[in-house]
Amino acid sequence: MQYLVFGKVTSFFDILKTMDKIKLFVPLGTQKFPFGRIIIALNRLVEQGEYKSEEIVMQSALYPVKPNFTAFGLIPNEDFNHYMEEAEVIVTHSGVNSIISSMEMGKPLVICPRLHEYGEHVDNHQMEIATLMHDKYDVLVCTDMKDLPNLIKQSKTHKYKHWVSHKKELLSTISKLIL
Repeated sequence: MQYLVFGKVTSFFDILKTMDKIKLFVPLGTQKFPFGRIIIALNRLVEQGEYKSEEIVMQSALYPVKPNFTAFGLIPNEDFNHYMEEAEVIVTHSGVNSIISSMEMGKPLVICPRLHEYGEHVDNHQMEIATLMHDKYDVLVCTDMKDLPNLIKQSKTHKYKHWVSHKKELLSTISKLIL
């Protein structure tokens, strides 16, 4: 995807070349539910000087609070993968794709589930996913945003259990059933 920046057609990747290294990539999916708590927590990190505004990149379909850092709506898959690779830490909602992609890359990871009690989703399935990932893989989970700064720091040295995909086994079993 191309963008017009200062009268020149460019890509996200070209824009990134002029920026400092991405410290945090925050993919929040395409949900039409607000997740203001995480934006407020990340804004606070910028205001406190923990991160420069260009060191945090967020992708979200909805912004109920104005981010004081780099933020996009939908981004092309190629750019999404680039941000995943470049970021020092991934801070994500309990979106299974974002979690598994981060784990497959071995990226430092903090999961921040959207919670029903704050109107961030229709139920607490994101909490259930986060709890499962914590219990099975020892992934760091943040439910109280005041803990986010410490969990980000901890994630840089924390080792969760390696993600093992069972996709090939599943496809093989399905193929045998169909054929």
